[in-house]
Amino acid sequence: MTRTDMGKHWSRLKRSLSRRWKEWRLPHGYERLGTRYGGWWVDTRAVGPQPLLIDCGLGEDISFPVAFLQRFADARVIGVDPNPRSLAYCRARCPSGMEILANAFWTTTGEPIVFHLPRTQDKLPQGADGVSGSLDPSHEYVEGGERIETKTVDLDSLLSRTGRTECDVLKLDVEGAEYALLDALIASGRIQAARQVLIEFHHGVTRHTSDETRRIVDSLAAAGFRLIHTESRNYIFRREFAR
Repeated sequence: MTRTDMGKHWSRLKRSLSRRWKEWRLPHGYERLGTRYGGWWVDTRAVGPQPLLIDCGLGEDISFPVAFLQRFADARVIGVDPNPRSLAYCRARCPSGMEILANAFWTTTGEPIVFHLPRTQDKLPQGADGVSGSLDPSHEYVEGGERIETKTVDLDSLLSRTGRTECDVLKLDVEGAEYALLDALIASGRIQAARQVLIEFHHGVTRHTSDETRRIVDSLAAAGFRLIHTESRNYIFRREFAR
């Protein structure tokens, strides 16, 4: 093994040990649901009867909602994604108990909005999944790609579909749109309708910066949401009074 190879090996080992240490320190009750790529940590103690997951941004990995439905009795999932490629993939694999909507999760409902599709795979950076479109035209995957028009749906409309006033888990993997969404949900107080919030932040790959991510984290803390765990861009929050 060359010195370069040894350096890479130790770097990978340190990252793995750091990740495992952080996971070991998670509070009691947290379980990982789904694959290493598409899964998330959930506080099972904060999940009530007839659990509801609102999953915004499905991509081509629905292992998280599938595991959620398997883990909790009488659970229900609403998945939201406007990308035709993602919709085709997920609908072909949609489990019982999951509903998939071809909408963009936003601050309004029923409004037409432009959704930017990613460029073709041969024009994307190495490692890009080819399915990550965005409402945000600054996302590095969508510049030069096609655009489609879709309709928006908001949190209150999704809750209304279920007859619920809150969801147990709100997951946002919306490729840069999370900043405006969270600002609006926090300002209106409607973020309180989620017991747990799971967010993939997209600073650096959009016009948004890491300072903006820290600002949102601070705003969520002021709204009563504790940051429990991070995995790269994935941030896991729990409403402090949710039990």
